[in-house]
Amino acid sequence: MAVKIYAAVDIGTYDVTLEIFEISPKGIHSVDRIRHRLELGKEAFSASRKIGPEMVDELCQVLMDFRRIMKSYHVDVYRAIATTALREAKNSLFILGKIRHTSGFDVQILSNSEQRFLSYKAIASIESNFEEMIRHGTAIIDVGGGSSQISVFDHSELICTQNLQMGSLRIRERLMTATTESSDYEKLVDQLISYNLRNFKAMYLKDHQIENLIFSGADFFTGMLFRDPRHRDRATRILTREDFTRWYLKVERKSLQDIAIQNNVSMESASLLRPTSIIYARIVDLLNPVQIWAPGTHLSRGLAYEYAETNGILKARHDFANDIVTCTKNIARRYGVSLPHINNMELTALSVFQATEPLHGLGGRQKLMLRVAVMLHDVGKYISYNNIGENTYNIIMSNEIIGLTHLEREIIALAGRYMTEEFDDYEDLVEHSSLNREDYLIVAEFTAIMRLANGLDRSHMQKITGISTELKKKKLAINLEVNSDYVLENSLIGSETDFFEEVFGVRPVIRTRRTL
Repeated sequence: MAVKIYAAVDIGTYDVTLEIFEISPKGIHSVDRIRHRLELGKEAFSASRKIGPEMVDELCQVLMDFRRIMKSYHVDVYRAIATTALREAKNSLFILGKIRHTSGFDVQILSNSEQRFLSYKAIASIESNFEEMIRHGTAIIDVGGGSSQISVFDHSELICTQNLQMGSLRIRERLMTATTESSDYEKLVDQLISYNLRNFKAMYLKDHQIENLIFSGADFFTGMLFRDPRHRDRATRILTREDFTRWYLKVERKSLQDIAIQNNVSMESASLLRPTSIIYARIVDLLNPVQIWAPGTHLSRGLAYEYAETNGILKARHDFANDIVTCTKNIARRYGVSLPHINNMELTALSVFQATEPLHGLGGRQKLMLRVAVMLHDVGKYISYNNIGENTYNIIMSNEIIGLTHLEREIIALAGRYMTEEFDDYEDLVEHSSLNREDYLIVAEFTAIMRLANGLDRSHMQKITGISTELKKKKLAINLEVNSDYVLENSLIGSETDFFEEVFGVRPVIRTRRTL
């Protein structure tokens, strides 16, 4: 296979980056990286939450320069993304329009879950270390300009991931006034972030002992940690906790001037290095890891890796879809969902999904979304048995599911809502959602399959031990093996089969065979 020249454009909180990669079955090789400092977050995080015209003009000029550089490298394919700053800016749509008009870039604003998923894909691309570490308690700490993400793995599975509003640039801007009144900057940062960190540990770690920390994001920070040329290989950038503590003690309470001079960076970069160092230090103190790995990967590498994986150039050893599933199951468990019920329901729903593929034409991504919807369809009962649908919708929309887009999460949340509420017409639904007609149909199809699967386990006793489904003209034959009396389910399934027929145009015909 010929080498692909891939370009990743990242419009971040405090810089705009272009990285050129060569991608082949042998791996991903960074050819060039251009970084332009532009603190979009400084204006996006201000009271107005708008990025001003001067900064937008500079951004467009930088992107036009990037376009010329890409042409010189004969780039085959590119992807341009934006993260927290544009995600939070009120005038982001106007900015995207101007970028498209001036530079030709079609920029996608990533949701936080997409952004962090790509960040840890960048780490996973260095497979020799990543797969070994996550067999034991491992936390990935992704410190950005606007926020920080903590993702926890154990036994090679993603246990949880949470976003905390404590990014380096956001902290710097919030403490701008306070620092004029206090010279103890470290103490101010500590007071700002420590409660949220302790709360995270109490709520989400509990029985999980963290042996490994992986520092993601803030690649300029990694450069400060590993200035020795011997650590150019990302896989060797490993510290003990004691090593990190000794390093931190040398830089704590240093002035911006000292940090800038000692690390050969600008004052602006030093102003971000200081809060970044404190965030990492507090997390190290809190989690007490044995070792710390700081590979210095950038989001752009995650973009390149995802392209290579999606297009079959590289085969991923890590199962990223399973991370979404295991993380979702842990969310369901947190809200008291019956895991035996959702496991039984998932068995039925996936069988029906596969049999009706000629009718819906959905693929693997939607199959994954259906699995997530099944797992979370009952979470609303955690709040109250009244307004279950609305509660379910709000819980799903409030819980970040790493790797899913905002639209995908909204589709899943709406399917959860309509499990117990009357299904809205499209004209009514669009008044309070961002769905188009195609998305609306997916919600309807998910809801029909989930209602049917739920109805087939109405008693929550998991009577179904085996299922086969087959599409026959105007009927969907569902053959069930059951281990006990099935009268309740058969007598109450009528409304579910009616709705299923309305959506798909075929009627489920259920036959049971007692196995015990």
